[in-house]
Amino acid sequence: MRVAIFFDGKNFYGGWQDQTGGRPIDFVELNQWIVKKVGGTSLWGAYYYTGISTEGENEVGARLENFLASLATKPGFFIRAFPRRRRATRCFTCQAENFYSEEKKVDTSIVADMVRLAAIDSYDVAVLLSGDSDYAPALEAVRQLGKQAYVATWGRFGLSADLRRVCFDHLDLMDSLNQATAAPVEDDAVALGVFLEEAGRAEKQFAGGYVGVNFFVTKWRSDRLDPSVSVRQRLLNRLVEDGYIEIYETPNGEKAMRSTGAATDEALPEGGTVEVVDVSKDDETE
Repeated sequence: MRVAIFFDGKNFYGGWQDQTGGRPIDFVELNQWIVKKVGGTSLWGAYYYTGISTEGENEVGARLENFLASLATKPGFFIRAFPRRRRATRCFTCQAENFYSEEKKVDTSIVADMVRLAAIDSYDVAVLLSGDSDYAPALEAVRQLGKQAYVATWGRFGLSADLRRVCFDHLDLMDSLNQATAAPVEDDAVALGVFLEEAGRAEKQFAGGYVGVNFFVTKWRSDRLDPSVSVRQRLLNRLVEDGYIEIYETPNGEKAMRSTGAATDEALPEGGTVEVVDVSKDDETE
C-alpha cells in the first residue's frame, strides 16, 4: 500500500518541542517507521507545510530556511512554504504595540492536497501529523473516497477528540523516537572508535579545526560511519559523556565539536546506552 504523509509544520514542531524538549529527529527513519506502522509497503510522498517570514531576515527565519532546504534533499520529501505576515495589535490600557505572525494557506493547502490526491488515487493511506480539529472534515472526505486516514501526534499533544473519532487510528510519534534512540549499534566499541577517527579527520580537513556538530551528525560523508542521524547522535553523546569529545560554542553561537585527546593512550569504552542530548540546530523554528 502506498502511504502519503502530511506534516502540519507548526503543529508538528510545537508538539515535538513540548513533548521531547527538541530531541533530534531522523526524518527518513521517521517516515519508514510511519509506513511500517500503518501496514504500508512504500512511501508515496511526504509533504511538509509551513509558513515563512517575508519581512526581512533574522536568525530564526534563517534557521527555518536552512532546515527546509535540508529536508527537501531527503528522499520523498516535498516542501510547501507559504508567506507568514507580521501583524500588530495595540493594548487599549497602556497603548503598547504588540507584534505577532499570521500564517495563511497552510491548513487549506493540506486539506486540498489530501482530498485531491485521494480523489485521483495517488495513495492508499494518508497520515496527518497534526491534532487540529479543523482537519476532521478532510479526513472524513478521504475515508469516503476509499482511503485509510491516520493521525499522528507527539503523545496526545493537541489531539482533538473530533479528529480522533474520524481517523482509522492514532500513531504516537514518541514511540518512533524512543525506538530510534534505543536502537542497538552493532559492536559499540568499534562504532565509537570509527566515529572518533572520523571526527579527527574532519578537524584536520577544516580550517582551524572547526567542525559544526549539526554538519557532522547530518552531513559528514564517510563509508565507515553509519549514515543514520539517530545512530550518529547516540555515538556522539556517548563520546561526550565519556570525555573523548567536547562540545563548545563558537563566537557566532553555533555548536562545534572537537576531540579532547583522551583516547590517545586509552581503550575506548565498551557498549552502552545514553540519553540523547539535543545538540543539533537542524530543526524547524516557528
